[in-house]
Amino acid sequence: MVAPARGTGGHTACELHSDPYAEAVRERPGHIDQRELARILSEQWGLATGRLRHLPVGFGDHHWELTDGAGGRWFVTVAGLAGGWRGTGAAAGYADLRAAMETVIALRRAGLEFAIAPVPTACGQALAPLDDGHAITVFPHLDGASADFGDELTAGDRLALVGLLARLHGASGVARRTAPARSPVTASRPVLEAALGELGQPWHGGPYSEPARQLLARHAARLGSALARFDELVRDAARSGPPVITHGEPHPGNILRSAGRILLIDWDTVGLALPERDLWMAAGDDAGAIGRYTELTGHPVSGAAMRMYRMRWSLDDIALAVRQFRASHEQNEDSGLTWEALTEEMGEIA
Repeated sequence: MVAPARGTGGHTACELHSDPYAEAVRERPGHIDQRELARILSEQWGLATGRLRHLPVGFGDHHWELTDGAGGRWFVTVAGLAGGWRGTGAAAGYADLRAAMETVIALRRAGLEFAIAPVPTACGQALAPLDDGHAITVFPHLDGASADFGDELTAGDRLALVGLLARLHGASGVARRTAPARSPVTASRPVLEAALGELGQPWHGGPYSEPARQLLARHAARLGSALARFDELVRDAARSGPPVITHGEPHPGNILRSAGRILLIDWDTVGLALPERDLWMAAGDDAGAIGRYTELTGHPVSGAAMRMYRMRWSLDDIALAVRQFRASHEQNEDSGLTWEALTEEMGEIA
């Protein structure tokens, strides 16, 4: 997967977003009305805009840094609501994002200080609609630094992260009222299966359509085997234990080091799932970190569940990149990054 921009200090709470189900975002979005965004920030959060600066970072969603009239600094996210894991329509996407943001607010209020939650509106809502297809969330500005998605954590950092996750997973009772259930079955699989069924005819969405078709054609048999293996792992993992509240993406790009603390950012995929949904990414093959998690929680980590979530991540990356390249697209930095991610994941899954 292509890594987001490197954190070099002075970052906001969610600046380094890396949604595995969405494309890279580097270009300023022409379809989002920045004046309307400023109006809603003032109306819903009472934030009079002194400066609103688009940040070319992250994956999927768009981000701005807001300096208000009093000199305060905020981080603003505009999320697209339709497609991918958020659901097939904007209403379902809004409901999912609202549930996720309400969940992290509940976790923060319950004493999980490492959970960076959004700032509620003046009416106490976790987010506000921008238009029919987008929603706004606002986060506090935090000084700190994060790394890249693909960076390696030190052994000490893995142990510290596993400790945070053990606390998070142990707080499931706090989150059950609001947390979405995160099924291990990939929502984007129909997109991938449809593409595999249409490899014999040209794809016409844009400059990467035919290269993507040819790439899938070369690896079609192995990709079919990977899907069958994934189904086996889902069945095996289902026996590993009850679901807990999970972050969903605890990779180095979502770990913020600020004032001597380790914080977790980017909670929009938070939900109830097997603990291995977090652990495959946080602990990897580190036996010491895996053993530490079992020591803290009493939960024996399932190898099948670890492999299942690792494979699910790759399959979702592939499926969503294919969806982008089968649709209308242009050749720019965003599509170039998505192509790099697709070729990398195809090589690994095959």
